[in-house]
Parts: sequence; C-alpha cells; structure tokens
Amino acid sequence: MLDWHAMSNPIARSAPLFAALFFFAQAGTVLAQAPARTADAAGGEREVVWYTAMNTPDAAPLRKRFREKYPDLNLTILRQPGEKIRTRILTEMRAGRFFWDVVSFNHLDMDALAREGLLAAYASPETRSGFPGGAVDPEGRWAAIYVRQYVIGYNTRSVPQSDAPKSWEDLLAPKWKEKFAMDESDVEWYAAMLDYLGGDKGAAFMRSLARQNPQFRRGHSLLAKLLVAGDFPLALVHAAEMDEARRAGAPVDWVKTLDPVITSPSQVAVSAKAPHPNGARLLVDLLLSAEGQALIRDRGRVPARNDLARGRASSPLKEHYVSPRLARDADRYEKEFREIFLRGR
Repeated sequence: MLDWHAMSNPIARSAPLFAALFFFAQAGTVLAQAPARTADAAGGEREVVWYTAMNTPDAAPLRKRFREKYPDLNLTILRQPGEKIRTRILTEMRAGRFFWDVVSFNHLDMDALAREGLLAAYASPETRSGFPGGAVDPEGRWAAIYVRQYVIGYNTRSVPQSDAPKSWEDLLAPKWKEKFAMDESDVEWYAAMLDYLGGDKGAAFMRSLARQNPQFRRGHSLLAKLLVAGDFPLALVHAAEMDEARRAGAPVDWVKTLDPVITSPSQVAVSAKAPHPNGARLLVDLLLSAEGQALIRDRGRVPARNDLARGRASSPLKEHYVSPRLARDADRYEKEFREIFLRGR
C-alpha cells in the first residue's frame, strides 16, 4: 500500500549504505545483442547499482538474466521498502554522495526524486511500442515496469457474471447496498477517481457510494481472502490478486469493463548522477523489454506492457494511470476520504 503521508514527512537519517546490499559478481564478455557502444562502455564500468523495492524472489529471475546477458557487469542490489529508498537517496544527495545507478519503486516516491532533479532523461528503445499512455514519462525520466489495478472483484457463487456490475456507477444500485467492501485506506483510488471524473462529478459519485454503506477492512490482501470466503459479494480489490485466486480455483472474478481502471505504477529510472550510466541503461532496457516483462509477469505481477499483460491484448482495459502530482495534495485527499466514508468510525 502506498504511504501518502510519508511523501511530506521530514527526511529521516539514513542507515549505513551497505547494510542491506547484496552483491552478485560475474566475469566474461558483454553479449552482442545490446547496442554496441552502450555495451562496450558498460563493460568498462564493471558494475551496476540497483536500488529497488521489488522483493528478492521477484528480482531474482531478472538478476539471473542480466548476469547471463552481461557477465562483465557486477550487479549490486539494495532492496528496501520504497519510503526507505527515497529517504536514503535524498540523504545521500544532501551529503553530495551518489551511489545508485538505477532505482525502481512506486510512482509517488519517484516523483519526489524527479522534483529534486535526480533522474536522468533516458528514453529506452524498449518503450517505443507496447506501453500504454501514462506508462512512460514524456520527458524520458521514468517508465512503468509493473502496475497495480484497482477493480471491482466479485464472488461468483454469490454474483453470476451476468449480474455483476459493469461500471463504477452500477455500485450505486439499491441491490448492492451494504454488499460492497473497501480498504479503509483507499485514498489513492479515491484521488485518482476524482482526477479522472472531475471534482464535482467525482465528489458526487463518492458521496453516493458512501450512502451505500460499504464495509471496510484493512488491507487489499485481506479483502481478497474475505471475498474468496464469501464474506461479501463485491469488493474493491487488486486485479492481480483476483487472477491469482482464480488460477488456484477460487470462485472469484473481476470486472473488466470499468471506466476507468485506476492503475498505480511502479517505475524505473536512471540516476542523473549515475556512477555507471551505460550499465544502468542496459539494466533499464532489460526491465522494460518483452523478455524482462515476461519474467515480471511470471512472478504474478501485472507488467506495464499491454502486449504481455494477461487478457489485455484481447480486451484492452480503460486504464487511468495515477498521476504523481496527486500525492502533493495527500493530506487534502485523506481528509476528504475520511469525512465521506469513515465519519463516526
């Protein structure tokens, strides 16, 4: 879950840089598939440093493939939660120290680095096709590698597909009163819906939804489990969790006709002060390539590429990417959300 309030908190003191670093060293020659000049120059750099919020099991196949493609390059990985990575990078910046080459974490933390001028403009050739609007920064500073999609999930034992809501507005029907569950911290979804619908229309929808008396729980994973168990027929959940549950045989599905599907990206970027800029570009290219995106998909995440995400090619979703600028008004959105949905709780 994204920590909206953390975006405006004072920067904490950074822990020692190499406390959480994992080192992976190899030797050999750079493969010819990479752009020649970049690959040759990267071979002389000998290393790439990647700060990432991606968990270690998900990063492992990507690390393995990078090692196979570029055995001249050591890959040094720092894995921490996004907020800690952001704090570390900003603390290092204030000390005039720049250790990292590539960073990948949520779009809110990435926006904090962009506003400090810490991101290089690198338009990876991998982003020329296959990525939807909103997934790639027009200025080339970042690109999405995987996404989290907010959708209406439903228990198919309680709700046949023919009776399931087809739109957000369908949730306002009398038959769904007190039958819909949400995370009590769904502020990101709330803010992005208002951004898409417009202030007046969005606020009217949210007030109407609140009058439906939705049930509230803490955490989307818990919501998904309770939906599978049949505790309620409908819930605001993440699409990937519904897909995973369905593959395991659970009686759930999700609505693919929503307009919009609020889409929250995790992004990758190259440091403007990268010690190893050529190696950094090679790593970013791998993460954004069809090969890298397939490895991400195989770990149960939703890749940013439209041509690889399950089901998207045959039935494109009406995605609306969460704008990083929304985090700059995080306190206002939090206050509104609580006043509309959680008053008296």
